Amino acid sequence: MSRKLLWGIVAGVLLVAGYLYWVDQGRGHFAAVGDCVANPKSGQLVHVSCGSAGALQVLAKFSGDDSNQCDAVDGTTQAFVEYPKGAAAFVLCTGTANGAAKK
Repeated sequence: MSRKLLWGIVAGVLLVAGYLYWVDQGRGHFAAVGDCVANPKSGQLVHVSCGSAGALQVLAKFSGDDSNQCDAVDGTTQAFVEYPKGAAAFVLCTGTANGAAKK
């Protein structure tokens, strides 16, 4: 196998791996109303089952970074401001998930 071909394969694998990593980084940012999320020690929200311990259900989603909008949403216990890469900021208003396991 020639060196050029080998380096081409390595470069292609690195590009695909980088793309997959980039896509995975944005995955948590696309929570919709009704989805359940958790805030692990990493600080980044992740999708979880609504029956998971510590699960928070998304009650509302607003554009911008004003978390005070969640004050008007019944059941809100925590608000998260998200700043996704390459997209506008938004606020997730969350509350205790229906059916979430008790700690």
